[in-house]
Amino acid sequence: MKRVLKRDGTVFFDFVLRITIYSYIGLFIFCCDKSGNIESNDAIMLLNNSDYYFLDVRTIQEHKNKSIPGTNCIPVQELEQRIEELDKYRKKKIIVYCKSGNRSGMAVKILNKSGFNALNMSNGMNEWKGETIKKE
Repeated sequence: MKRVLKRDGTVFFDFVLRITIYSYIGLFIFCCDKSGNIESNDAIMLLNNSDYYFLDVRTIQEHKNKSIPGTNCIPVQELEQRIEELDKYRKKKIIVYCKSGNRSGMAVKILNKSGFNALNMSNGMNEWKGETIKKE
């Protein structure tokens, strides 16, 4: 890049370079912060993809009242004690959902810390537009 001097003698190139570097750092931090989330619209398209496993971390009663077809439920309060039940899904990406995305966010941290590749479905069932079932 060519150095362009301003009237006051400062080097415009250095200013642009610093702004560019700070922008990339900010973008990197922002993107990394969001990397553990997936929007429900995107998750709907992955429901029948065998590389993904959907996990409900709401209460058993919430799961029975309304859930995504083919999903199992391990309440977030029980997840650490029951984590070995998920060992068969270790090679899959686990999409974790709850009602609003809060409990599933906690579950994603637990799962990722245990070596799983988990994503939090942002806004949970509140935003889910796909098929649902009621279990008896």
